[in-house]
Amino acid sequence: MEAEMMNLDLSKEAESLPSESDLLPGPSERYKLYILFLHVYSPVMYTLYEVDMPLHPPPLSAVQDDKIRNPRPLTRILQLKTGKYADEMCCVQLGSMLYFLGGENLDIDDPYIDEDVKKELAVRDFFPKDVYCFELANDHNCRELKASTAMNCGKASPLAFVADEKIYVIGCSRWDSDENFAYFEMFDPKVDNWIILPNPPPQIRNVNTIWVGHVVVGRKALFTALLPHETERLYCFDLDTHKWANTSIPDYLGNFSGDTQFVGRRLYGFQYEKVAALVPLEEEEEKEEEVEEEEEEEEEEAEDKELQQLFKHHRLHQVSEEMGMDAIFNVPPQVQYSASLLHLGKMYFCYVRTGMPPHPDPNFGNGFVTGNDKKRFISIVIFQAVRETYEKNGTRFSKANFLHSEHYEVNTPFPNRGFIKGCYVLGSGYPESSKQISV
Repeated sequence: MEAEMMNLDLSKEAESLPSESDLLPGPSERYKLYILFLHVYSPVMYTLYEVDMPLHPPPLSAVQDDKIRNPRPLTRILQLKTGKYADEMCCVQLGSMLYFLGGENLDIDDPYIDEDVKKELAVRDFFPKDVYCFELANDHNCRELKASTAMNCGKASPLAFVADEKIYVIGCSRWDSDENFAYFEMFDPKVDNWIILPNPPPQIRNVNTIWVGHVVVGRKALFTALLPHETERLYCFDLDTHKWANTSIPDYLGNFSGDTQFVGRRLYGFQYEKVAALVPLEEEEEKEEEVEEEEEEEEEEAEDKELQQLFKHHRLHQVSEEMGMDAIFNVPPQVQYSASLLHLGKMYFCYVRTGMPPHPDPNFGNGFVTGNDKKRFISIVIFQAVRETYEKNGTRFSKANFLHSEHYEVNTPFPNRGFIKGCYVLGSGYPESSKQISV
C-alpha cells in the first residue's frame, strides 16, 4: 500500500475546543431534532418523532426535577408498518432529506405483519434494492415517504454515512452470497445515480461479517467488523482512492461503540453505555510514550503506521458529571434502554436516551422487566465539550458544560419495545446542523 494512501489529511477536521474559562454561549434559536426507533415484536417497525426544542440557559435543579416527574407527551410524524418495509433498514441524512435503504424483507407468514399489509405483499427480493426518501423541510401536511433511485444490489443490515455530499452504504456479508454481489455503493444526488464501489477484502467478505461501527477521520472511513467467534477487526477505506486497507484495532476502539463522532481531533461515543471521548495526551505525556514505544514503531507496517500514529497518544476519558453534566444520568428510571450521540457543530452535542418504565416491584426480574410495554421515556441533553481533562481515582475524565435538557413520554397502542436507530437535526441554531449525520 502506498504510503500516501494513509495520509489522513485532518486539516478540515480541526476544530478548536473552548476552555472551561472561555465557554461559547449556547445558541438561542430553535432547531428540530428527529429520533428514529426500530420496534421489535410489533406490527409497527419504525417510528419517527420530531422534537421542537428552543435552547435556554441551563434550568434550575427544581425545574429539571419537575420535567423528569412530569414528562411531556410526544407524537409521531412517520410510522412504517412491519412487513411493508424491510427489517433493519438504515437511515441517513443528506441535507434536509432522510434516506431509508437496505435491510431484509420478512417472510409473509411473520406473526407481526398485519393482515391488511399481507394483502398488499407480492413476491419480493430477500434483500430489497429499494430506497425511500423523506423531506424534513416540507410543511408538516406535505410530508410523505417517497420512492427514490434504487441501489444496484440490496444490503443486509447496512451501515451508511455521508461524505462529500454523497451517501455511502455498505452491507453485511454472508458466506453464501454471489461473488459478484455489490456490498458497497455510493449515491451521488447530483446525477441521481448509485455507483458500485470496491467490495471489502476477501477475508471478511467470504465469512458472515457484521459491521458494528464506523467513523470518518479526515479522508478515511474506518469500519469495525465483527467476524465469526466475536473477533473484531478495523478496516479502512480511502475516500479519494477508493482502496481498502486493514489495520490492527487498538483495545480502546474495540470498546468504543455507538454513534462515533470525530471532532477536534477527538473521538466521541460510548463506552459501556457511558458517554466517553478519546482525548490526546498532553505533550509531556506524549514524550514519555514516545520513548516507551520507539521500538514498537520500528516494527509497524508502513501502511498501518500513519493511522496508528493518530491514536497512539489518545486515551479513553469518561465525560465528567461536573458542570451540570449529571443531567445525563438524572433521567426517569428506565429498562431496555438505548442511547444515541449526535454532534451539532461548534462542539455542541446532543445525547438522547430512551427506555421503558421498570416493573413496580424492583426485585421482579432483577429490575430488568418492563412495567408497561406500551410506554417509553425519551430524555434529551445538550452539552458542550471543553478542553479541560483531569484524573480521579485512576479514571480519566473529560469536562463538558451542560446546556439544556428535555424529557418526553410516548404512549402507543402497540408494544413499544425496540431501540434508537438514528438521530438527526435540522435548524438554524447551529451553523453546521443541516450537515450532521447519525447512523
